[in-house]
Amino acid sequence: MTLNPREYDPEELRSAARQSDGQNIRELKERLTEHEQTADEAIRSSQLKQLLFMHSSASEQNLQRPYLETMPGKYAAEITLFEWLEFLLERGGVKRSLDAIDYYASIGWVGEDAAEELRDHVRGFAGPADEEAHSDFEMTDHVLSLVFIARLASME
Repeated sequence: MTLNPREYDPEELRSAARQSDGQNIRELKERLTEHEQTADEAIRSSQLKQLLFMHSSASEQNLQRPYLETMPGKYAAEITLFEWLEFLLERGGVKRSLDAIDYYASIGWVGEDAAEELRDHVRGFAGPADEEAHSDFEMTDHVLSLVFIARLASME
């Protein structure tokens, strides 16, 4: 048996919609929010697994700091770079992203050449100062950045 939308009575649907007290909409919004959080957690978990895999398959010589001295010139590296920058900018905004890049350079995750190129890209995205719309980076955000750094380093 198939359902045909043309067979629905529009008046019946309208009256059912009017009788709703908004509870169904609130429940739907809550379920969507929970689903988004679950999806974000799944993505981060997948990326952490990828980082562990990269770490376990890397030779000892390739695990010296800085992990990313220069930016690879491959097309796939550019895509990965812009995915990372999009993540940084959406999460922390321009100022916090620049601070994070400085931090990554200071702890030896990225070399100075790579850090300068990253800063140039972030400054290119500079828009209106809306730092209130963004938040500070959390530890999991830095771990995710390390995943992106590992991906880029593996493309050299």
